[in-house]
Amino acid sequence: MSSYPNMSYCMCENTLSALGQVMEAMREEGPMFLRELNRDEKRAYQELFNMCESFLTAAEELETMAEEEEYHDGQPDESQEWESFDPDC
Repeated sequence: MSSYPNMSYCMCENTLSALGQVMEAMREEGPMFLRELNRDEKRAYQELFNMCESFLTAAEELETMAEEEEYHDGQPDESQEWESFDPDC
């Protein structure tokens, strides 16, 4: 992770701030935002767009995996606890 521009402990905060700056400029400038981008910035804009789509997909997958891990945390869920319940104990 040493080649990345943000330290791992604050990369989401820093990226959120930077993306917020882009979003603010897009809202303020409207269509002029795209017209005023130079060639390199247009390429970066398209890559950012694609990365945002990939981020959404990866984030959804990651959240699903985390939820499944929580569900299967090694502890019996309530239905498993009652399944082995013996009322005659």
